[in-house]
Amino acid sequence: VRQVQDILEQPLILEHVSYYAAPGQQMSELDFVRAVLEEADCQLLLDVNNIYVNAVNHQYDAQTYLSAMPGGRIAYYHIAGHYGEAVDLLIDTHGGDVPGPVWQLLQQAYAVHGVKPTLLERDFNIPSLAVLTEELKHIKQLQRQASTVKLRA
Repeated sequence: VRQVQDILEQPLILEHVSYYAAPGQQMSELDFVRAVLEEADCQLLLDVNNIYVNAVNHQYDAQTYLSAMPGGRIAYYHIAGHYGEAVDLLIDTHGGDVPGPVWQLLQQAYAVHGVKPTLLERDFNIPSLAVLTEELKHIKQLQRQASTVKLRA
């Protein structure tokens, strides 16, 4: 990553991924992401849905993970929906409405790391423009709430 940044003379923004198996895992996901960001000296695209999906699939606390991310490296956020294959298996599809727990994590992200640009991902099962507009309005509402709280503090 450092070599590519040097060649491009631009910082890169890396996204942490959703994953479904970790055979032989030697580092926690959190430690790995933090180490990559530090060693590469790059920024993070914080995918809030990926945090939730991975937390369910790998049985860790999503809020703790989110809070431990280095806020100064977060460039922007992604939110999306996912598919529930089973109670303990979520598939990151970007094909459904953003569920309540992901909205709650986004609200926490704004509270902990600040309001940043937020991309709503919909790759298929694209709903009507009215539904997409409502999701975008919800993002703006959470951003305004977080900004209001920061101004009062």
